[in-house]
Amino acid sequence: MEEDNSHIRRWHGRRPFSIDDEAVVDFLGITNGMKVLDVGGADGYYSKMFKSRGATVTIIDAHDYNFRELSRMGIETIQLDFCRLDEGSYDLVFMAHVYHDLVRSCKARTLENLSRISRQFIGNLDFTKEDFGFGPPTSEKLEKKQVVGDMKEIGFKLKKDRDIPYHYLQLFGRE
Repeated sequence: MEEDNSHIRRWHGRRPFSIDDEAVVDFLGITNGMKVLDVGGADGYYSKMFKSRGATVTIIDAHDYNFRELSRMGIETIQLDFCRLDEGSYDLVFMAHVYHDLVRSCKARTLENLSRISRQFIGNLDFTKEDFGFGPPTSEKLEKKQVVGDMKEIGFKLKKDRDIPYHYLQLFGRE
């Protein structure tokens, strides 16, 4: 019997902020043939955009609410907590609004996974450490410099970053 997931809030499309999502994808340098992992990608919002740019896309999420639809679109799906991932190899590992949660739940394992599975780049889109009435509590948000330090610890250097309303966007490259 198919599960009714109509109660699940689809964050994208109903968010109380505006992001130029095409600019995010441009910033990440998604190209035809690139192999991308979307960590905690939920409804596949960014995965679909990556796919439309010609990338081979895999989405990993602890919940499979939208996996049937994404699989039909040619996006590989993995239902698993990222902290338990033990295989894979990707040109880009992308995280939108999830790194702060991964740091709290399994920082060492997250960094180990990122180091092992990312061949070239790690992209991070997350909330700035401010209280603006939505997103995670301010106490759970990370400063940009903490993410830079974490990535440096595993051999990735900040290539570029951009501040966008309520967020920061970072791209790290393997040193």
